[in-house]
Amino acid sequence: MSTVFELLERDWARLAASRAAARELAAACQLAGGARTLGEVEVYVRRASPEDADRVLVALVAEAIEGRERAARVLLQLLLPGTRNLARRWWALGDDDERAAAAVAAVYRRIRNYPLARRPGRVAANVLMDAAHELRAAVPAANVELWADPTVHQPVHVEAAPDAAVELADVLTDAVRACVITPDDARLIAQTRIAGRRVQDLAAGATARPRTLWDRRQRAERALRTHAPAM
Repeated sequence: MSTVFELLERDWARLAASRAAARELAAACQLAGGARTLGEVEVYVRRASPEDADRVLVALVAEAIEGRERAARVLLQLLLPGTRNLARRWWALGDDDERAAAAVAAVYRRIRNYPLARRPGRVAANVLMDAAHELRAAVPAANVELWADPTVHQPVHVEAAPDAAVELADVLTDAVRACVITPDDARLIAQTRIAGRRVQDLAAGATARPRTLWDRRQRAERALRTHAPAM
């Protein structure tokens, strides 16, 4: 089954070569060095200086907030690298497909509701920042009591940092990249420590024993403490 990112890339391969689609966004194409296709707009933005690229993005977002679907779609494509990073970070939102869908939806909403009058520049950074805030709000606060054993009711560690969920998401992403833990372990930790889901419920959904998931999480968290002792 294709991920949402793969579907978007396939759609873009068709759209990028369409001169008819480019004519719908003539103003943005003109700012992109007189681009004749949307693919050429993408190439221009990727290679341009931040100031020149931002002028194209401002033109696109101005049309997107007026209801031009094509402009919003092009801007989403241009922000896809940052959107992928968001999807990789927010483990608590679910598996790869769920995180990808949530990240794309958040970025698209931020594009369509961009406050251009108040923030007339740095469109890419602002959209991605707003989308990150939206994704963060989609999960509860970090679970501050980390239990060593499901039968023990005393906390063995208390996370006091106000941005614990954000910090933990970053630690998990770094650890997966460094092959310290697996993506499945990162999801398990995030869904229980950040999203507040019970190990028993996750075990039931995965037809696994709760003790198995507890042990797996403990092994992963020991690896995390070795990888990031300041966590």
